[in-house]
Amino acid sequence: MTPESVLDLTREMMRICLILGGPLLLVALVVGLVSSVLQAATQVHEHTLSFVPKLLALAAAILVGLPWLLARLAEYASRIIVTIPHRL
Repeated sequence: MTPESVLDLTREMMRICLILGGPLLLVALVVGLVSSVLQAATQVHEHTLSFVPKLLALAAAILVGLPWLLARLAEYASRIIVTIPHRL
């Protein structure tokens, strides 16, 4: 493998990680922000009140987005496997 092909594979891997993880991180960010605002408004500072909603929201986001996430991951894996003979 040439250094250019390794860099291309690494770049593609980082891009797919951002595509797959970005929406989940965005859900966690929004839920964390909303729960923090509610805690500040009510002056109730309990750590579980920020952890449990994030956990539930991420579980829901994963369940809703799982077909899309798996399709992107399968597409990436098949593209990598198909290009193996050309990269050697």
